[in-house]
Amino acid sequence: MRYNFSEKEREQVISNFMKDGKVITVPAKEKKKYILASEFSKRFDKGKTYSEQEMNAELLTMFSKDDYIEQRRYLITFELFKRTSDGTQYWLNSDDKDEVAK
Repeated sequence: MRYNFSEKEREQVISNFMKDGKVITVPAKEKKKYILASEFSKRFDKGKTYSEQEMNAELLTMFSKDDYIEQRRYLITFELFKRTSDGTQYWLNSDDKDEVAK
């Protein structure tokens, strides 16, 4: 599930829901959650595999301890990241749906 959004929409969501690089309130609308998740995904390198612990640590720099697990799930739901079936390894989703983590 992916959403298209304009730069103006992105700026508005960041302005309304973030302060100093941290989410202060998680929006109710999925498109706004998607925008925040997209912003978060910019912190990762394409082609690199990350452990669940690395993902959690990075999520906690942007989301509260009450929100980070749900946001990790959104990264998969929004198809921004892929993960192994056991959830121990994560990587940015590329445009090629068949790419395997390196």
